[in-house]
Amino acid sequence: MNRQDHTGKTYLADLGLTDRPYYILGFLLWPFGFALEAFRQWDKPWAKNVFWLFCIYFGFTFIIGEVGGPDSARYAQDFVELAHSREGLRGLWSQFYVVGSDNTDVISPMVMFLVSRFTDNPTALFIVFALISGYFYSRNVWYVLEKTEGKRSVMIVLYLVTFILINPIWNINGFRFSVAAQIFLFGTLPYLLEGRKRSLLWSGIAVLAHFTFLLPVSILGLYMLVGNRKYIFLAFFILTALFREISLEWFQSTLSILPDFIFFEISNYMSEEYAELRRLSEQELPWFIIYAERGIRWVSYLIVLTAFLHGRQVLKERSDLLRVLCFSLLLYGFANILSIIPSGDRFFIIANTFMIPFFLMLMVAHPVIREKLIIHMLAIPLLLLFGVVQIRFGMSYFSIITLVGNPFTAAFYSDPVPLIDQLRNLL
Repeated sequence: MNRQDHTGKTYLADLGLTDRPYYILGFLLWPFGFALEAFRQWDKPWAKNVFWLFCIYFGFTFIIGEVGGPDSARYAQDFVELAHSREGLRGLWSQFYVVGSDNTDVISPMVMFLVSRFTDNPTALFIVFALISGYFYSRNVWYVLEKTEGKRSVMIVLYLVTFILINPIWNINGFRFSVAAQIFLFGTLPYLLEGRKRSLLWSGIAVLAHFTFLLPVSILGLYMLVGNRKYIFLAFFILTALFREISLEWFQSTLSILPDFIFFEISNYMSEEYAELRRLSEQELPWFIIYAERGIRWVSYLIVLTAFLHGRQVLKERSDLLRVLCFSLLLYGFANILSIIPSGDRFFIIANTFMIPFFLMLMVAHPVIREKLIIHMLAIPLLLLFGVVQIRFGMSYFSIITLVGNPFTAAFYSDPVPLIDQLRNLL
């Protein structure tokens, strides 16, 4: 018999254990539907794990691109080759951090190697990718939900959805960078808000997922060294937003001080050939993709402006919010600089995963900001455009079976046609 407390509720009920079998069964019947239900009942103990399970299911139904297409195709091709090779763990380990080697990261090659010892099916690889990335993704989302609990206005919900879509689960297409961003946020945000120094270990582990996270980790170290210099960081943020005319040659010469194995990998992203290829591909992008990327940055500028005009008193009283703002400004400033090189604009993903939660918590702490109509009138269309474009990207990696199917139907029915193509065929 369960012990009861003075309210008459059982301890099992307090833990949510009595509801759990029902929601596990519901998830097995309709993963997507119960992932949405997890958000509706986000404060239940089972909720974030149901969302994590959906992420794993997403990996199961993930549509791998064709060779020569998205990054997932290269992951799949390398995985199949690794599964059919005789290379052992010692041989793989000897390739890490060697000049000319592709293995400048540890986590992705190790995961691919371990999974390849059991199967050569790329679907299994993306299930594991989703399991790892989904764990940190679900924990990050729920951490922000917990920090913004209370009555949620339409604007708070819109910013929450934006945060969820900044680095969504379908970014396992580029597993290395996306999981590194999730791990870095998982370690750094609790440190900034609660002073959890132990969580900084995870911030460092992000480097093992993608070598470029040496920079965010270094920026974090710089912040810890100099502290909350909000007006200096604001000036840096503004100047870097305006100052983008730096040549690739100058950037390459500056980064030549890095270790050879790192500089070799970075130089691949900064070659004139790669820059020209990126420039040509960006010219072919539809207008809505271009303005979605710019729009989320413009929203960040609005956030900073609002924080300094209307949130100064809150920042004086809430040192935790001040820390997140200062680090976000510093990180965003470096993202502005890196955006001048090909692929450098993806560092805005990292910066936005801090800037958006900061504004969410600021709105909760200072409800007056939610009443600033002019700010929201400017932000709403930009956030909506960003959200629609992000979902549009995701439709290239999942099909209708992801939304209406379950693990049983997906096991027997494979639908390799992306949802975006299915919608085009209908129209």
